[in-house]
Amino acid sequence: MKAVRLAELREILQGASFHGWWTDLSRATRELADARARHLDLLAQAELMEHRSELVQRTAVDAFSDAGEAEEVAARNGAEAQELENRALGLVGQYEQQRFRTSDVWYRMGGTERSAEEATDPVAKGALEKQLAALRQEYAVEDKKRDAAWADVEATWAVSFERSLLASEHADRSRRIRRESERLFKEAEERRLRAAQLRAEADAAGREHEAAEARRAELLDRARRELGCAAADRFLYWRNADDKRGAFAVPLVDEADGYPVEVKALSVYAVGPQRGVAALEPAREGLTRTVEEGDRRFEEYLLGPRKGARGGEGAGPGPGGDPGAT
Repeated sequence: MKAVRLAELREILQGASFHGWWTDLSRATRELADARARHLDLLAQAELMEHRSELVQRTAVDAFSDAGEAEEVAARNGAEAQELENRALGLVGQYEQQRFRTSDVWYRMGGTERSAEEATDPVAKGALEKQLAALRQEYAVEDKKRDAAWADVEATWAVSFERSLLASEHADRSRRIRRESERLFKEAEERRLRAAQLRAEADAAGREHEAAEARRAELLDRARRELGCAAADRFLYWRNADDKRGAFAVPLVDEADGYPVEVKALSVYAVGPQRGVAALEPAREGLTRTVEEGDRRFEEYLLGPRKGARGGEGAGPGPGGDPGAT
């Protein structure tokens, strides 16, 4: 870091060499900011897409599981329907047997009734009527059994039909869920591929960001070699030839806050070795303030009224003010 006077430094800053360097640095700074923003944006998109892919994948797995459960319910209802159908067929056989028995009693009862009507012998007629009464009672019992057997058949068929409908419903639900599951698996795969693509683009943007950082670092290193300054991320520094304990700082960016005064890029400011840019002030011709004076003025800045404050009770002079002024 070479020592220069303020006039010499201003000549350097106005020279063609510095102007070309500054143009290159401004371009590199913009490229660095763009590359950083693109890298971060692509990383965020890739992570979001990966998260969405995982969510869709889990939803697809859950749907696939639901489809399996629906298939199990459909199979169980189908099996119950078939079992009930088989039972109903068995009950139909029992009903036919009961119908035959009931018909047999009916025929015998009809024959006995005709015989009783035709009988002339009182004793024989009485016996036939007694037999007819027994047959009628037997027929009532058998007919009741027949009705009950048919009721069992119809009830079993009704339950079987219900189970068949439920089996069909669950089978249809299973097919619909499985189609949705397949769609979700496909969507998850598409999102995984998109996430991988975004991740690759983010990696490329990361390399661009690293290259932009390298270009800007090379330009700062070039400033050190060609301009004889100490180059940091936000300031260039030269020693003050008129003050061995002072230096000049030249900002590379505008800063409205964070410093004792508003900072403008490529303006020249004076700094000391203790607080550096934390206590910078505009450079002036001749000797800069002593370290003690700089410290006192820095404390006045921190403890005194801010720029733009209106004078009033308890308001002291700002930096550079005249305590005796009226």
